[in-house]
Amino acid sequence: MKLIPLKQWICDSCGEIIKKPEDGWFEWYTDEKTSFETGFRIVHHRESCMYDDGALIRQNRSPSHLALERVIGSAGLGYLLFSIELSEKKGVYKLADIEEFIEMIRRLHLSYWEEARLYWDKAYRDGFHDKCDFSENTLLSIINEYGES
Repeated sequence: MKLIPLKQWICDSCGEIIKKPEDGWFEWYTDEKTSFETGFRIVHHRESCMYDDGALIRQNRSPSHLALERVIGSAGLGYLLFSIELSEKKGVYKLADIEEFIEMIRRLHLSYWEEARLYWDKAYRDGFHDKCDFSENTLLSIINEYGES
């Protein structure tokens, strides 16, 4: 596959490559019953891949979204970390699943993670890594060992 790190992602809707940040969308929704935010996705910024806002509203879910460019780079990382900080303050912001949100941060901010994550579990089962090392060298080694040629 060979994605360009921190410049290309795999769309969570269609599975195709988002070739540049301008083509991407970061989206999620709030469950109106619990006020928890969840359903975080990286998708193409096109109707066929994005959440159907009307369908979400009918399910008592409020859609939210940002251009992918807003959540990448140092400013984007700051914004996402601030979201975690706010989630710790009662009544301000609630994440349904902190691990789901952290996975988004990894995908958006760790070089080679977006591609290496596809092989992460298999590489762990094979003893290729210890599930603790997210260094570029380890992630690139996983891609080279398990990825498509």
